[in-house]
Amino acid sequence: MVKKIGIALVVLIVLIGGGVYYFLSNLDEFVRTAVEKAGTRATGVEVTLGKVALDIAGGKGSLGDLNVANPSGFDTDYAFNLGDISVSLDLDSLQSNPIVINEVIVTSPKVIYELGDGGSNIDAIQRNVENFTKEISGGASSSDEAGGDGTKVVINDLYIRGADVRVSAPFLKGQAMGTEVPEIHLQDIGKDSGGATPGEVAAQVLDSLTSRVQGVVSNLNLDELRDAATKAVEGAAGEATKALEGAGGSAGGALEGATEGLKGLIGGD
Repeated sequence: MVKKIGIALVVLIVLIGGGVYYFLSNLDEFVRTAVEKAGTRATGVEVTLGKVALDIAGGKGSLGDLNVANPSGFDTDYAFNLGDISVSLDLDSLQSNPIVINEVIVTSPKVIYELGDGGSNIDAIQRNVENFTKEISGGASSSDEAGGDGTKVVINDLYIRGADVRVSAPFLKGQAMGTEVPEIHLQDIGKDSGGATPGEVAAQVLDSLTSRVQGVVSNLNLDELRDAATKAVEGAAGEATKALEGAGGSAGGALEGATEGLKGLIGGD
């Protein structure tokens, strides 16, 4: 009996050890899936994450190529590409809920602000984020719908640095306008509410980024550029019409002269 109990304990230990090993060896994939699920849920568009590298012992991690797609009806490659993201954890909080993240740094994200008939792609994502925020704040969603499995986080400092915004619009005729976004610094995310789900964090970060992007783009005076482009097209069309009318008059005179010359040459009507 003692021998059987010993064997059972050994098997149990092996199984537990194998499960822990499997979890740790696949943790990067688990994180990638969680980020994609939470981001997609918060933005209403497809969110993909290219790579994850975690150093559990050091309490650090990095994410790369976090891509936020466009809503339907827009043609550019993406709305956001968040570049490189570094994360520093408070190791003492890993066994608690919420988990405390000391610092997140997003470096060189790229934004494509595409104008369409009904507004921009950023406006559309902003509306999705606002709807998501209202839904979860109303308590109508489960932890799954909020983008997490019950685990929450507090982020002490989050920086977005070196963001580049490119503007795409039909009246620009394939030309792109670019500008940089000043550094964004968010503090104490989830602190006052006892932690935030991944979906809530995604909503808050994208809300802040989109608001800042809209402010920067408004300084480009796109309405004036659109009006100028329209006037330029109308002016070019007017000049082309005048040129054609002038060419038509010259051509008519030349044709009349040639006709008279032909009459004289053949001596008749």
